[in-house]
Formats: sequence, structure tokens, C-alpha cells
Amino acid sequence: MQSAIISGALGARFSVKVGPGCAEFSIVMRRLRHLLLLAASVLLICVTGALAIGLTVQASNKADAIHLQDRQSLQRTLGGLGKQYLLFSLKEGLDYASTGTWALTRGNSADTARLQTFVTHAVLLNYGAALVDLGAHELSSYSLGPGLPPVSDPGYQPMIRDLLARRPDVSSVMSVGSLHVVAMGVPVTVNGVVKAVFVGFVRLDTSPLETYVRALHYGHTGRTYVVDSTGTVVAATDPQLIGRPFGQPRAQSDIAHGRVSDYVDDSKQIVVADSTFGVSGWGGATLQSESEFFGPLNSGRLHVELGIVAVLVIAGVMVLVLNHRREVSRRRFQAQLAYQATHDGLTGLYNHSVFHERLEAALSRSQRNGLDVAVLYLDLDAFKPVNDQYGHEIGDKVLAEVAGRLRTVTRTEDVVSRMGGDEFAVLVEDVVSRPAVEALAERILEVVARPLTLPDGEAAIGASIGVADSRLGGDAESIIRDADLAMYRAKDAGRGRYEWATVGAPIGVTHPA
Repeated sequence: MQSAIISGALGARFSVKVGPGCAEFSIVMRRLRHLLLLAASVLLICVTGALAIGLTVQASNKADAIHLQDRQSLQRTLGGLGKQYLLFSLKEGLDYASTGTWALTRGNSADTARLQTFVTHAVLLNYGAALVDLGAHELSSYSLGPGLPPVSDPGYQPMIRDLLARRPDVSSVMSVGSLHVVAMGVPVTVNGVVKAVFVGFVRLDTSPLETYVRALHYGHTGRTYVVDSTGTVVAATDPQLIGRPFGQPRAQSDIAHGRVSDYVDDSKQIVVADSTFGVSGWGGATLQSESEFFGPLNSGRLHVELGIVAVLVIAGVMVLVLNHRREVSRRRFQAQLAYQATHDGLTGLYNHSVFHERLEAALSRSQRNGLDVAVLYLDLDAFKPVNDQYGHEIGDKVLAEVAGRLRTVTRTEDVVSRMGGDEFAVLVEDVVSRPAVEALAERILEVVARPLTLPDGEAAIGASIGVADSRLGGDAESIIRDADLAMYRAKDAGRGRYEWATVGAPIGVTHPA
């Protein structure tokens, strides 16, 4: 009994002394666990915050890059449209210079009358026109304004250099009083020999290119420019800048070297995006203040970096989602721009540029497989009276209807293109016989000649076709030209028919009314 009492006493003493120590140890461990959890939470918050900030910076940089890529895409569109404008302007002058008969004598009234007719009816070169002999002496001229720049104007030099190399080209900006103009020169050939130069003039402040550029808007500070090979402004959002120096040497160098680029001009705090037209050293550029261009992105980045870490994580996810949507939208927009750059907006057919590229590729394949390539160049007959009587809306519907009919009689692999106005072309590869091409021409004549339903009845327009094939030799340009001239012969021969291009065919063909 005594031992039990002693044991109980020892147990009591032990419990008194050891019990508080265990409690203190438990508290210490609990606090340590809290500290570890707090440290882990802080570390997790720091890591998450750092990751969120890193993702935000990365996303913002990507957004900046996408923003610049969008601007570059718009510049490429401007470059493509500008190239088409220059090529169509040169073609307008070339078509007129190479048709009909010129006296090419100084002060000839008939030549002056022809120049007046051209300027009055021209779509692009509608300010003035002149004939200049090979000694740079003016023979005849006509203008709708105060006059034309004298032949001694240094602005003609870029055009003269290319004309000496037997290439049509464009001058730099020249002034006539308060007006600014550019000249586009093409050779006048007689029996295959260049005898003079036909020069058409464009008034810049009312040109279609200026009208298009003036409609472009990029925020409050964005400005769009078109510049010539000398760095002079041809068209601008502000028309008062036409004829003035562009003032961006780096962009001008990019244009001269055929590059599409963007950069930040730190001295002026502006973002510059530029592109070349690929013709005559011309190009386009867009300038916008750096603060406005990057402003929304920088502002969003600042708010995200100042937010709570948890909000940073959510914001980072949202930025990724928004960037993904922006990327999808950008790709869809680029696909739309690519379609517009290669197709005619009215008919949905390929445009002149794509037709030329496909013809060059077809000629290369023709050399390898030994099969010929044929081009059928057609112009609608009696389309102008329909267009004049019923207006452009009905005329556009007629062109779209003709395009649809052409698709029904051509093969899937044939290239059908609208070359401009009421002119179309068909590229046929792997031609095994001339009768096969003639059969296609007959089908086209038949389907185009079917009556059209108009507001007050039916009408028929018909077509004249010129056919040229690779057996004549030459490059894509010469084959198109030969087919075009053969088409004019078809019109002269009575219309509603086709004519084959032949070697040695006369260059000067009377253009039908």
C-alpha cells in the first residue's frame, strides 16, 4: 500500500512537471506550422505574382507585335492598291498611245484633238496629256488646268531614265502654279519603232489615290502618306502636305529597297510603318504618335501590375484569351485582305495581277511538258450603251452575269480573270490542238451573246475575242498584249467573233468606239 502511495505521488509530480512542457512544445510546433504555411503562402503569392507579371509582360509584348503586324498588313494593302493604281494608269496611257494614228509633228491640230479626247474621257490620267519627241521637245499638248510642267522640269528625270531603258514609268511630283501633278510616260511606236513619248498627267489633290488615303483614319494622330522615289509626298491624309518632303529618311530607304517594315522614331516619338508599291520607287507609310499607338496596351499593363496578385493571375488568363481572339480576328482579317488583293471585288474573278502570275507559271510548265498555253482576251460589245442607259448599278450586274457565264463554259483548272472595265481573260493550259481553243472561244461567244434581262426588256451585248498562244514565243506580257491586239482586230472585223494573234501583226490597231 505504501508503494502504491509512493507511485501515485511520483506520477503526480511527473504530470505536473512534464505536462506544461508538452503544451509549450505543442504551441511551438503549431506556431511553426503557421509560420511555414504563411511563408509558403507568401512564397506562392510571390511566385504567382511574378509569374503573372511575367505572363502579362509577355502577353503585352505579343500584343504590341500583333498590333504592329496589323499595321503592316494594312500597309501591304495600301502597297497593293497603290501598285494597281500605277499599273492601271500606265496601261490607260499605253492603250491609247498604241492605237490610232499620230502625225507626230509639232503643233499638229489632229494630235492635239486626240489628246483632248483622251483627257476628257480618261479615268485616271484626266488632267492633261502631251506628245514629246525623242529629243525631249514638246510636239502637242492639252490640259484642263493652267498648263503642264515644261519638259525641262527635273521631276521628269525618274521617268526619262526608265523610258531610255524601254520601260514605261512615272515622274516625281511636279508643280504647275499651286497645283501638284505627276506624269506617266509610255512610248509611241510606229511599225515597232519608238517615235515619240505619250505623257499623261494626274492632278494629285483630286486623284483616286488621294481620295482613298484621305479616308484612312488611325486615331487622332495617325497620318497616311504616299511618297515618290524622291521622298516627295504624292498623297496624304492632309492634302496640304502634297508636294512637300516626307521627312522620314529611314522609311524612304525601306521603300527604295522594297521592304515592308516598322520602327519607332524616338526623336519624334512616333511609330512608323512603311511599305513599297514595287513600281517606280513609290511607297506608302503611316505615322502615329507612340503614346496613342501603344497607349491602350501600356495603360492596361500598368493597371494589371498594380493590382492584387490574385487579380494578376485572372488578368493574365484573360489577356491570353483576348490575345487568342485577337489572333483569330487578325488571321481572318488577313485572309480577307489576301482575297481582296487577288480577286476582283465585283465579279469574284481573279484580278489582272494574279492572271499575270498564273500565266508566267503556266509558261514555265509549258517549256517542261511541251504543251502549249493559250490566252483568250475578250472585250464586251455594246456594253457601253447598256451602262450609259441604265447606270453603273445595272452595268455592274451585267459584268457579274458575264463572269458567271464564263465560269460555266471553262474548266475548273482554267484561270478566268477580269482585267479591268469590261475586259476579261481566260488562261488555258495543256493545249493539245488549236480547234480545242477555238471551240472554247465559240462557247464563250455563244454564252455571252445570250439575252440579258434588263429593267425594260432584254438586250444582248456579245463579245470580241483575241487569242494568242505560247507558240508565238515571248513572255507573259507579250502574250497578253498579242491577245489584246488580236481582240481589237476582231472588233474591227465586225465584232462578235474571235481572231488569232499572228507573228508580225501590226502594232497600231484602231481602237473601236
